[in-house]
Amino acid sequence: MKFHKIWHMMGGNDNSMEGVDWNEMWMSSMNKSSWRKKNGDIDNFWDCKRAERYNQSTNENHSKKLISTMDIDPDCTVIDIGSGPGTLTIPMARKAKHVTAVEPSFWMLHHLKENVEKAGLFNVSWIKKRWENVVLFEDLKPHDIVVASYSLSMLNMKDALSKMNCLANRTVYLFTGTGCRINKQNDLWNQLYGEDYNLGPDYIYIYNILYDMGIYANVEIQNGCHAPQRFSSLGEATNQWMENLEVHSPEGEAIIRKYLSKYLVKEDGAWWSKSDMKDVIIWWDKV
Repeated sequence: MKFHKIWHMMGGNDNSMEGVDWNEMWMSSMNKSSWRKKNGDIDNFWDCKRAERYNQSTNENHSKKLISTMDIDPDCTVIDIGSGPGTLTIPMARKAKHVTAVEPSFWMLHHLKENVEKAGLFNVSWIKKRWENVVLFEDLKPHDIVVASYSLSMLNMKDALSKMNCLANRTVYLFTGTGCRINKQNDLWNQLYGEDYNLGPDYIYIYNILYDMGIYANVEIQNGCHAPQRFSSLGEATNQWMENLEVHSPEGEAIIRKYLSKYLVKEDGAWWSKSDMKDVIIWWDKV
């Protein structure tokens, strides 16, 4: 379904939004996001343990659902931006002629290589770089399809999108989430740090940046779900969340434990982290 320009903020018409620099607004919102202020670039977050846990928690059903929305055929080539351990790279490689993964994290690439070998695939290559540092036509030649799935953490989104559009011969697909993910995390963040959790810019910024670039993209919102995480005990879950949030004090531990005792679901002798989400799919065909 094609949409005309969507106003998420101010709710006005073209005149009320005249002169708005959506890319500047994206950068401002990114810099104010709680995650970025605390952790900096996401690349450094993926150490050995976190990458291993992420690799183990891959939701194959969710991956299949995302791939079903893309027009991938046996003759096409694909670029997967922020591939992680191959969440989409591997199932796409089973359908496409070749997939090139772009991933800056050493440990994510480590798991990608292992998973490609286990899958018996020979049509996957990779580049260890941030998308921002990829040199057009030197590091990467144009591919038929460019994909970025939950990896849109670039500070200069206009430049990132322009590069995607330039390297796509056929179609660009972007997958991201909506602001509804903030609800449960906000309560915990407020208790730990005394401030509301700022998720950062929503998908609507990306749509409007594209519009200002002269790209009239398609947008679809679907119900999705995160892969449930299993913990053998509340203590294990607490320790993992403390590590992820870099909390070291007894007071912080107590806050996280209390939060998880309400949030986690206890069943089958284990503690489970389950949450619903919405997938936002933005895509456009090259003219």
